Amino acid sequence: MGKTVKVIKRLCLAAILISGSLAADQVEVIRITEGAGVNNTSFDVVLILQVLQAEVRSLRGQVENQEYQLQKLKQQQQEMYADLDGRLGGNSFKAPSPAVDVDAGKVTAAVLAGDEAQDYSTAFAYVKTQELVKAEAAFLQYMKRHPSAQRVSNAIYWLGEINSAQGKQPEALRYFVQLLTQYSKSAKIPDAMYKLGRVNQRMGNADEAITVWQKLVSQFPNSTAAALAKKALN
Repeated sequence: MGKTVKVIKRLCLAAILISGSLAADQVEVIRITEGAGVNNTSFDVVLILQVLQAEVRSLRGQVENQEYQLQKLKQQQQEMYADLDGRLGGNSFKAPSPAVDVDAGKVTAAVLAGDEAQDYSTAFAYVKTQELVKAEAAFLQYMKRHPSAQRVSNAIYWLGEINSAQGKQPEALRYFVQLLTQYSKSAKIPDAMYKLGRVNQRMGNADEAITVWQKLVSQFPNSTAAALAKKALN
């Protein structure tokens, strides 16, 4: 019995030292218990408890660190979203930009001639540089060139954004409704719902805006768009 206990202690100690998961003072405590009398099996319990406590502390620390990183990423995403929302006119309710008509003959100078990924990147680049007339023409051309592409729903979303930023609220509303009705599985659904509420607000449809925002918060409570909708509702 005594030899068995001693073997168990040595194996546990070896596992701990190999894993490196314990602090130096914790390893020292276990070394002290290893030198105790072989007939006192309570030291085995102490040894096991030391191991389990250390593992729990280590796991708890990892979870807390991951939660912190997740919250930090969510905050950064929300700030980036709000920044883009503002730059595209998302907070300009009192003085929306005048409507701008797209001159298809001139704007098709934004010719798309690459593959699907290249064409989408070209169209989105106009959004990032605030060249909204070119962006609108480019996304319309993208949809004609790649009607079955997975990112067609994204293109429709950006057409809604672009038209809203240009003061063309009825057209923007049409694009957001199209996205919600025809592409219900799109990752852009929460964003489209938030922007649909904004468009309704600009058009004076306060009840419709509140309804769609409440639905957004209910269906996608953890999304960045829902966080913005909550602020708008308050």
